[in-house]
Amino acid sequence: MPRPRGTTTGATRSMRLPIALDEWLEARMRAHPHRSASDLLVELVHGGLRLRDAYMSIHRYALEARVATPAAYAEYRACLNDTFGPEYVEHLERWLEADGVTVNVPA
Repeated sequence: MPRPRGTTTGATRSMRLPIALDEWLEARMRAHPHRSASDLLVELVHGGLRLRDAYMSIHRYALEARVATPAAYAEYRACLNDTFGPEYVEHLERWLEADGVTVNVPA
């Protein structure tokens, strides 16, 4: 249900996945009823499928902006680490460094 215009609280509208991804998610949920939908979505994203066009370039620009501010990057890096694990964070940092972006890993 959409939020009534002019309000800042209340129900928010749920965004649907593209049909193919929606069908994939529903099939996975039926095949693995013991797993949560959020676990399956993390698997979807982490596994290389993208939820929208230009995902990688948008992610790249966001990472570059955060890397430029060490405090912002440290906070974002901690969130990525908690959500996707250290291997994913290391992969992103190698990707940026391979493209010439200097990543200062917080201590």
